[in-house]
Formats: sequence, structure tokens, C-alpha cells
Amino acid sequence: MCDVCREEEIDWKFKNGTKPSSSCRLYRIYRGQSTQVMLCHLHSIELFCIGETRFLKFHPRLAMKLHTNVRSSSSDVFAFS
Repeated sequence: MCDVCREEEIDWKFKNGTKPSSSCRLYRIYRGQSTQVMLCHLHSIELFCIGETRFLKFHPRLAMKLHTNVRSSSSDVFAFS
């Protein structure tokens, strides 16, 4: 399931049909690290077209989820703010 669709409570199967979700890496969100997120076909195209920073600005729930995941594991590595 797409992480953005899950956070925004969107029916990803209705939007994407039979296209599978894909694993994408975000490189600019953490300092010196990368993270993997699952994105549906439409959100992965959106990420490619607008870039990582604008994608996270358009989807603040995903950004907050990634931020809380980092806070629980370690501190001061979140670069998106």
C-alpha cells in the first residue's frame, strides 16, 4: 500500500487500478542517510516530476510521519523543516 495514500486516507486501488506499488528512496530528507517509502504509481510519478522537497510540502502528513519515525529512533538527523 502507498504510504501517502495511507496517511491521507485515499483509496489507492481505485486511483491506480492494477498497477503495483513501488519502493522509492528519499535522499534529501535525512542528513547523511536515505529512507525508503512505498508509493503508488501516481505518487511515484508526482515525486519524479516535482522533486522531493516539493513532494513533501504537498504531502505534510507523510513528512510528519517520517519525522516522528526519526525522532523515535534518533535525534537531530531530520533535515526537512
